[in-house]
Amino acid sequence: MPPMSAHRLRGFACVLALVLGYEGYAFFVKASGEAENIASASDWHLTGEVAGEIVLEQGLVPHADGFDGLDLWVHATGAAPSGEMQVTVIQDIGYGPEPAARASYPAAEVVGARPFHVTIPRIDRSAGRFYVVRLAAPQAVRGQGIRFEASGPAYPQGRMTLGGREEWGDLQFRTTAERTTIYRNVRHLRQSAAVPAFARTDLFLALMLLLFNLALGTLLYDVVFGRELNEPR
Repeated sequence: MPPMSAHRLRGFACVLALVLGYEGYAFFVKASGEAENIASASDWHLTGEVAGEIVLEQGLVPHADGFDGLDLWVHATGAAPSGEMQVTVIQDIGYGPEPAARASYPAAEVVGARPFHVTIPRIDRSAGRFYVVRLAAPQAVRGQGIRFEASGPAYPQGRMTLGGREEWGDLQFRTTAERTTIYRNVRHLRQSAAVPAFARTDLFLALMLLLFNLALGTLLYDVVFGRELNEPR
């Protein structure tokens, strides 16, 4: 194969720059999917009532660092609930459960929006870690508490309890993160024990990205400029 002319070399460099630019955007800027358990229209139901000492707990695992909130679908049991809905995010850090974040909202405000977004103080290192979300309405009396939309038992990374007893199904939720990018998810994947040690190094990741982008750039260049390359000179 004859060497590339300066014109073709510039064309290939432009294609490769576009590929690398998009890779940078996807890795460091573009948001990727958060952890969620969203039921289909035919598969959701309401949990039992949360009021007084009866609290609901759901285990979950965020997919990214920067866990800073979650969406919940909340309903009033009867009349507009009084008091507050209290949200506590609990993490087991090795020597027992420890509250990682707390937030509270007027219960009447919570049931007025679906989904209702709960904002918690950002948890920097949250990717792949197990948390329990505790939902309480301590000022509400029975019959005027709150209930939550739930799915069937479709979320494998946590279970739901009500009043200390396991409930059928799982809470319907969607986590949010301050910045969820492909890079953060790749970093989390590299921390997994199932990934060989050599594949978790920065050098290996950089080499794989370089080879992938060179191959992709070559393919795109051939698709875009292939007719010119095949024309007789």
